[in-house]
Amino acid sequence: MKIYYQWEIWAYSNIVWNHFSNNLWNLEVIWVKNFLQVFEKISENNLWIVPIENSYAGSVYENFNNLKKFDYYIYAEHFLEINHVLASKSKNIEEIKKVYSHYQALMQCDNFIKKHNFEPINYFDTATSAKYVSETNDEKIASISSKLAADTYWLNILQEKIQDQQWNTTRFFLVWKKYLDLNIKKSWKISLIFKTKNIPSALYKCLWAFATRNINLTKIESIPAMQNPFESVFYVDFEWFLTDDDISWALKELEFFTQELKILWDY
Repeated sequence: MKIYYQWEIWAYSNIVWNHFSNNLWNLEVIWVKNFLQVFEKISENNLWIVPIENSYAGSVYENFNNLKKFDYYIYAEHFLEINHVLASKSKNIEEIKKVYSHYQALMQCDNFIKKHNFEPINYFDTATSAKYVSETNDEKIASISSKLAADTYWLNILQEKIQDQQWNTTRFFLVWKKYLDLNIKKSWKISLIFKTKNIPSALYKCLWAFATRNINLTKIESIPAMQNPFESVFYVDFEWFLTDDDISWALKELEFFTQELKILWDY
C-alpha cells in the first residue's frame, strides 16, 4: 500500500504524514509532481495527503475541484502549524534579491517579502524550492520552506517564522477510494459539495435544512462550478453529533433544493 503527496521530501504534506504514521506505519510514502497526479494515483490500495485551506492565504481551490471531480472519500483531517523559514546558500539576508516558493507560501509571507523588497518567484512547492536553491550557485536567491527541507538541502537559515500570521495553520485531508477502519481519531464532521436549483432563495432553503436541526456548519464556501461562466457550487463542513436519522432527514431536505449533491464522507 502506498501514500502519495505533492513534491519533495519535507514538503508540508510529507510532515503531516508523520501524524498518521503510527496508524499507517506499513505504507510506502511517494511524492509526485502536482496535485492532479496525486489524485490520479488513487486506487483501492493507495491514499493521499493534500492541503485544502490555510488560515491566512485561504483555500487551495485546485483540491476542492479535485474532490468534486474524483470519487474519493475524505478519511481524516489534520491541522498543521506552518512555520516558514528563509533559506539560502548565502549567510547574509542583505544579499537576497529573489525568493522561490509555492504560491501559497509566498502569500503567507507577503509582508515579510515586501519589507525586504524581495522579488517573489512562484515555484512548484516549498521543498522543491529549497532543493532548487541548493543546486544553484546563485547566492542572491533564497527559498521559503519548512526548516526540515532547508536542513535536508544544507541551506543556511537566514530567518525563522517569517509568515505574516504567527499562528499560521494549514488544514490537510487524508483521502482514500474506499472506507476501511484504520483506527484514526475522528473529527466528527461531514463534508459535502452541492449546487443549488435555479430558484429564488435556493441557498437559504438549502441552509435551512441544517438550521432547523441545530446542525453547526464549521465551513461554507462558494467555488466555481467549472461548467458555465459564474456558476458556483458550495462546499460545506458540519459537525456530526446528531443521530443518523437527524442527519439523514437534513440531507434529504438539502437534496430537494439542489441540482447536484456529493457527500465527501464523514471523518
